[in-house]
Amino acid sequence: MKVNDFSKRLGIGSSKVRYYDRIGLIKSGRCEANNYRDFTDLDALNIYHAQMLRSFDMSVQESLAAKQKGLTQISGWVEEHALELEELIRQEEMRLFRLREMQDYFTMIQESKSLLTEHLLDDNYNVFNFGSCAKPDAVTLKAIEQLAEAMPFSYIAIKVSKASLFDEQQPLAVSIGLGILERNRKKLGLELPSQIEKTRSRKILQILILSADPFHLQRHELAPLLEEVKRRGIAVSDDIVGRIYISYQENGTFIHGIGLSVPIDNEK
Repeated sequence: MKVNDFSKRLGIGSSKVRYYDRIGLIKSGRCEANNYRDFTDLDALNIYHAQMLRSFDMSVQESLAAKQKGLTQISGWVEEHALELEELIRQEEMRLFRLREMQDYFTMIQESKSLLTEHLLDDNYNVFNFGSCAKPDAVTLKAIEQLAEAMPFSYIAIKVSKASLFDEQQPLAVSIGLGILERNRKKLGLELPSQIEKTRSRKILQILILSADPFHLQRHELAPLLEEVKRRGIAVSDDIVGRIYISYQENGTFIHGIGLSVPIDNEK
């Protein structure tokens, strides 16, 4: 069978058939009458077999080598690629979960009738490397490198130092960094430096703030949160920590959607 007829019957381009012939995946004969390449039904079967392997990301050269391998070797290759695909699916499922999680935060920002919300915060880790209070050492930078590599499963973290909250003569001291929920850290098998402390799961009161410059937050933006915790008799015993959930353009300005929170487990 001539190459054009053969390729049409196969459903692939003639150039691909010639390539397979050239690298030895198939071995066409020559028609005695005109010396044209002559392809057989067995050549078609070999090409379909190679294409099936290619559909599982086996290279053309691997497909060619597979013709020389026994059942045990082929079975081993299939097992190896099955494990790789399972890991890829796991990673993609985590990405999908993270996107859905972000959608939930966006909905919370868009639909919230109040600046203040309550919810349970999972175990998490946060490290800070930019801002007026950030003094990253080697351990912090190592963790930052790991969390940057872990995106999108890590998130952008933000904190306002407790000391600056109650010193009205000074601007708020804001730091930015990266963080990760414990459940995502476990899914990734990520081993952060042992010096990075875990923040335990807790109930929080969170304020939602929209800011063009999170490094220069103003006290009045945090006032509703501080007034509410004072009304409830909750002491602010540590830095106020949170996340930057979303960033977007609004009227020509790049806006950041921020959630800053205070633990309320010990509410009176």
